[in-house]
Amino acid sequence: MFILSINTASNKSNIVLWKDEEIYELFYSTNSRTYGETLTSNLQELLKKSKWNLKDVDIFSVITGPGSFTGLRIGVVTIKTLAQIYKKPTVGISYLEALASQIAFKGLKVPILSARKGEIHAGFYVDEDPIHPEDVYSYDTFLSLLNRFSKDNPTIITGDIPEDLKLLLPKNIISTPEFLNSIRGETLVYITLKKYQNGYIKDYLTLLPDYRQKSSAEINWEKRHERTGSKN
Repeated sequence: MFILSINTASNKSNIVLWKDEEIYELFYSTNSRTYGETLTSNLQELLKKSKWNLKDVDIFSVITGPGSFTGLRIGVVTIKTLAQIYKKPTVGISYLEALASQIAFKGLKVPILSARKGEIHAGFYVDEDPIHPEDVYSYDTFLSLLNRFSKDNPTIITGDIPEDLKLLLPKNIISTPEFLNSIRGETLVYITLKKYQNGYIKDYLTLLPDYRQKSSAEINWEKRHERTGSKN
C-alpha cells in the first residue's frame, strides 16, 4: 500500500509518503501567502528524495478542516487533482480527529483550534470515538461542554490554546506539550489506513474542504449587503 497524505490546515504543514511501513515526511512552516508556493515544490523535493512516483500511489489523503481557508483550499485541490489524474480514491481527515488520535490518554481528549475571537473549533473524544460533534463553539458553550464531559473523566486538551481561554479553564484540566500540538506523519497514515479499511473513501469529486465557518470575505460581503438592504 502506498499513501500520499497532505496537511496544510495550519502554518505547520507536512507532506507524507508511506509505503509498506517505510515513511518519508517533510515538515515545514508556512503562512497564508506561501501555501501555494511551497506545497508543490516541497512535494517534488520529497518525491525526489524517496525516489517514488505519484503514479504508484494507492490512496491520496488530506486534512479537510477545520483550519486555514487558504491552506485547506490548496491542500484539498492538490489532492483532488492528483486523484483525478491517477484515478485513485481519496480520504478526508479532520484536523481535530488527527490531533486527538495521536495522544495516548485514558480519558477525555479535547482537540482544539483557534477560530475567531471568542470562538474555537473543538471536538470531544474518549479513546478514538467522538462523544459530541466537532463544531465551532463560543468560549461559554465550550466551557459548559467541557465541564459536563470532564465531570467523570480525567481530561486533556491538545492544540494551540488561546491565551484568554487558558485563564478560563478549570484547574484540573491538563494540556499536551508543544510537540504534540502539531500533526505527525504517522498519524495521517494511521487514520488514512483505518478509514480506507472501513470504507470511508471518496472520489475526487466528492472530496471537499470543511471550513466549519464563513471566511472573512463572506462575512464582509454579507455586512455590505445588509447595509445596502437596510437603505432600500
